Amino acid sequence: MSRTQSVPLWMASPEEFQSTLKMVLSTAYKNDRRFDRAWTFRYPDDTPDLMAEITHLEKGGTKEITNPPQPTKPPEQAVLKDFRDVLGDLLLKGYRRGIDFDRAWTFRYPDAEHPDLMVEVTYLEEQID
Repeated sequence: MSRTQSVPLWMASPEEFQSTLKMVLSTAYKNDRRFDRAWTFRYPDDTPDLMAEITHLEKGGTKEITNPPQPTKPPEQAVLKDFRDVLGDLLLKGYRRGIDFDRAWTFRYPDAEHPDLMVEVTYLEEQID
């Protein structure tokens, strides 16, 4: 995932936000990025700070939680930073276009090898300096 694959400027509706988020996650997964963790985004100005948590879910149609796949190789720091930058950019653009957070999205992928994911985005309390 590179900065050239960053968040489209045209994203405006909640559906476009959701489909863009799903695409960003899928691209990151295909580039050996694994989840089950959270990221905190602190924005300057009046934009509220956000936390995004991404977790693996049981695969649709199964009754048990499968073990999340392990990366085939350790991701490079540049890949991790790039994913974080793209995710932070998406959340910022979504906020500026009126997307409501403090909620979760579930993404089911048809590919049996691709884990289903849940993304929860919450507002963080303001930091007191």
